Amino acid sequence: MGWNRKVDRIFKAREENKKSEETPDIYADEYYDPREDRIPYEVGDNLEKGDLFAMLLSAWIVIMPIAVGILLLIVLLAWLLLGL
Repeated sequence: MGWNRKVDRIFKAREENKKSEETPDIYADEYYDPREDRIPYEVGDNLEKGDLFAMLLSAWIVIMPIAVGILLLIVLLAWLLLGL
């Protein structure tokens, strides 16, 4: 049938396009060593002088109210259930 020939022709054209448009392998170079791309990371590389203190302070400000709230909730539940 005419339909099958059209479909076959489309698939054949797609296969030819795939072969011509393959992306080049950037790692095909015989001198490429992936370990050379890795830079050893150290903790203080990208931090300024007061950044560590600021991060600890902001973590304290965020975590402490939540922890105190949970602790107060536990104490309130114990007080209500035990009737102290």
